[in-house]
Amino acid sequence: MKLASADFTWPGLRPEFVFDLIRELDLDGVSMAFYGGWSPRTPQLIAQDPEGWGERVAGELGARGLGAADTFCVMSAELAPLAVNHPDPAQRAEADALFEPFTRFARRAGSGGVTLLPGLVFGGEPWRAALERAAEGLKRRVEVARAAGLRCSVEPHIVSTHPYAGSVIDTPAKAAALLELVPGLELTLDYGHFNVQGIPDREVEPLLAHARHVHVRGGARGLVQTKFADNVTDVGRILDVLARQGYDGWVEIEYVHDERPGCSDCDPIQEIQRFRDFIRAHERAAGRSQEEQ
Repeated sequence: MKLASADFTWPGLRPEFVFDLIRELDLDGVSMAFYGGWSPRTPQLIAQDPEGWGERVAGELGARGLGAADTFCVMSAELAPLAVNHPDPAQRAEADALFEPFTRFARRAGSGGVTLLPGLVFGGEPWRAALERAAEGLKRRVEVARAAGLRCSVEPHIVSTHPYAGSVIDTPAKAAALLELVPGLELTLDYGHFNVQGIPDREVEPLLAHARHVHVRGGARGLVQTKFADNVTDVGRILDVLARQGYDGWVEIEYVHDERPGCSDCDPIQEIQRFRDFIRAHERAAGRSQEEQ
């Protein structure tokens, strides 16, 4: 199982330094996030020279023996501006124009796919209206990604924890509904966005069949993130189900440090190491370790 970490675990640091840190953690790759208005490298910056940036990032990763586990494209860190299902057609068109060069960058950087956010429910509108608008936008994204030789996935997620609301797909049933509307769309799956709501693993598990990319971190009801010791997500079962399904993607150990419940209580380095060691030990015990293949 190929293991990665997210570069946005350490915001404000130079990307090259973060790549060094991920290499020091003995991981195989980097999940790179590009947040408009927040990260050092944004979709807007990448669009100015996608091939040049792709070559640069591929070189930075290659020099450290790291792979491009994923490219996470968020047009605006505020989430609503330029959302794939923004009610304003001009906002959607601007986001579409940024996405095509981003796919050229991602391909040149060595990534096999792109992760997107699925869209939001705006201004109290009916959920179905937001969903259908998201589906139309994501159909275009899937086609553009495919033309660049990439797979395209969205991450089901929550936005607000009081109440759990905002994202157009914040439950397994809603995620399944979106997949039905968008042929070729896949998932970047993080059980934590469901566990925090009290949704049990068994309700999330059917979504693994649609996973292109998988996030792992500690999770529990009421907490966006937990320490390894407090985790209730059955990570071993996730790994076993993925193996049975022939999953060939990355497992990203994703820890962040912010003010959401549980996210300021964890030392990302220690928790990444604990999950890294658990996953590798589990894979060895199951006869699936990379060393034995």
